[in-house]
Amino acid sequence: MKKNIVILHTDQQRFDSLGCNGNPDARTPNIDALAKDGCNFSRHISTNPACMPSRASLMTGLYVPGHGVSSNGIPLWRRDNGCLDSNNAISKRLFGVSVYDKIPTMADIFSDNGYSTALFGKIHLEPHLADPSYHFYESYSSWKEEEIINDDAPYYGFQTRKIILGHGEQPCGFNRGHYGRWLKDNHPDILEKVYPGEDINTKEGSIKNDIYLSKLPSELHNSMWLAEEACQYFDEKKDANEPIFMFVGYPDPHHPFTPPEDIGVDFLESPLPEFAKKSDLVGSKPQAVNETINNFSASKEDIGQAYRHTAASNHLIDKSVGKIIEKLKALGIYDDTTIIFTSDHGDFLGDLDMICKYDMAFNNLLQLPFILKPASSITDLPCQYSKPMSNADVLPTLLAMNQIDIPSYMQGVDIFGTDAVNNTPMVTCYTAREANRNLSLYTDIYRYTYYIDTGEEELYDHVNDIKELHNLADKPSIEAMATCKNLKDQLFKKHITCDLGIFNHYGLW
Repeated sequence: MKKNIVILHTDQQRFDSLGCNGNPDARTPNIDALAKDGCNFSRHISTNPACMPSRASLMTGLYVPGHGVSSNGIPLWRRDNGCLDSNNAISKRLFGVSVYDKIPTMADIFSDNGYSTALFGKIHLEPHLADPSYHFYESYSSWKEEEIINDDAPYYGFQTRKIILGHGEQPCGFNRGHYGRWLKDNHPDILEKVYPGEDINTKEGSIKNDIYLSKLPSELHNSMWLAEEACQYFDEKKDANEPIFMFVGYPDPHHPFTPPEDIGVDFLESPLPEFAKKSDLVGSKPQAVNETINNFSASKEDIGQAYRHTAASNHLIDKSVGKIIEKLKALGIYDDTTIIFTSDHGDFLGDLDMICKYDMAFNNLLQLPFILKPASSITDLPCQYSKPMSNADVLPTLLAMNQIDIPSYMQGVDIFGTDAVNNTPMVTCYTAREANRNLSLYTDIYRYTYYIDTGEEELYDHVNDIKELHNLADKPSIEAMATCKNLKDQLFKKHITCDLGIFNHYGLW
């Protein structure tokens, strides 16, 4: 019998934000308990430090060159979003085989294998800021239309979906998805107390306007709404024969840093960790890295407040996770459900006096929490997994665990299979600009990064320097020079190999 699968996915959550990952001050008991019931990964790496590229890799099992979503604002391509090719017979004749009309997502694949698929929350596979002429389902402009709430067509393979757009208090707005509409219909008085406006630009100048306690009660916050929606879906499907594949996408703890006041007040005096210090840096970093450090700097006061607000948001997410797990246990299906808890990218959140994120390789942006609690029929998983793993490996791993064939085009690997022995997660940061393109490779020990435009390099020994204070590629030893050359060769080969082209936006001539 096929088992249920639930992915609990946050936005911009660091690896070290959880108690199970060594944070002594984290208040995440439900997530920590989930780690005890399953396998906790300590070297899970994102393919990109921004939302859309990372999520596209998770959903497809492809690295960035494979799926083409190299930056926020680039949709995960498919022709069935309004332009289905009805002449597939022609493409077969021209190309000899059927041409792909979409990049299949995990929801597509599990749906094809008899699962009921459901999406609740943030998925971010299409641009939020797109012009209305594109008619993207996830854009704010589309959700200004009243009737979009009635659109129930499958979305990227999800048969049921209720989405959330934006972060902080922004999801409360009318044009920010199902949650915003629910809040307007059921609690219109609350809207007078929150700011469901446009994104505040946190990347320039002070971020003080982005750091405050919200008047939105915690029980009405989108984190708890997501738990309610997930639990209701489980109730509705309790007598169904088909297994469930569910994705729950939390918009938090992504900036703006605005947890509910009734939760946040308990964190205002919480201890701060020992951040990575600029004064401890050894050797120089590439010019683009130095520019990023300067551009994303913030005052110690703002960083401390943002850190504590983030901890409060993480605690509310934990309460939501606890409610979902409680429902699974009450229905007697917890043991028959594989549960994953993870995120898309991290946050500087105080290291080197920095805040937020950027499309540049920093380990605090790329190393993510990843917990896998398997269904009870899967008994041979370790309690801890310290080898490197990419979020491109998640889908192949889930397919193997559920006896579903892994498509030949997938670039990730089954992390418990033989192909994972020498796994080297790759990070591609091409950005939406011409400059500062950088590629990285992770091994058991190192993070190596090459800057295409300047030829500059970074090499960090994560066994002895997880905060990346000493760039071994600056004035390298003979051993470091050899390591850089070897990893550069591996990186370029992997990048070229992953540039498939089979999912390019094609036209029939």
